[in-house]
Amino acid sequence: METLPPWVWSVYYIFILITIISGIVYLIRKRRTLFSMITIFFSIFGPIVFFFQSLMRSSGTEIDNLLYHLSQGDIWALFVVLAFMEIVAWYLTLAKDLFGKREQKNNIRT
Repeated sequence: METLPPWVWSVYYIFILITIISGIVYLIRKRRTLFSMITIFFSIFGPIVFFFQSLMRSSGTEIDNLLYHLSQGDIWALFVVLAFMEIVAWYLTLAKDLFGKREQKNNIRT
């Protein structure tokens, strides 16, 4: 049974940790509370489901297993893909918030 290289897993878990921390920060600051709660939920349970289903794979890497079960229409694979898509949407929102603040500060100075 193959697995992905350790550096891939390190980057993956760092992104998940940053996602959870940023979601908690947004909850504390009371900004985008519903979106941050959904993000925290998906960033905790998405990787857990992905991990447990990857343990039961017969061959190939974790990504191969996910893509195979996604093509079969398995609910857990759809949940994991939805969770990853929501996390990407979260990062796009964070980037929008960050760059929006920078642009507003630049407009104020000029």
